[in-house]
Amino acid sequence: MALLEAVHNGGDHVTEVRTELARVREALDRTDAVLDFADETLDFAETAIVASRRWGPIILGVVGVAAVGATVFVVLRKRRARQED
Repeated sequence: MALLEAVHNGGDHVTEVRTELARVREALDRTDAVLDFADETLDFAETAIVASRRWGPIILGVVGVAAVGATVFVVLRKRRARQED
């Protein structure tokens, strides 16, 4: 009878181990999904960084030239207004 009880208890332990392994598998699946999302996000960020390195200086240059042009326009306009007065 003791052998039968040992086999039964062993079966219960196997069932518990299977349940825990199923939980671990679910957690690993969720972790894998999160890592896939993080990988996609990092790829997107890398693409954005490369694009900003390529276009950033050009945009900054255009904005700088526009600011200098606007400043020159305002200064010349004020000088003309002073000369007319």
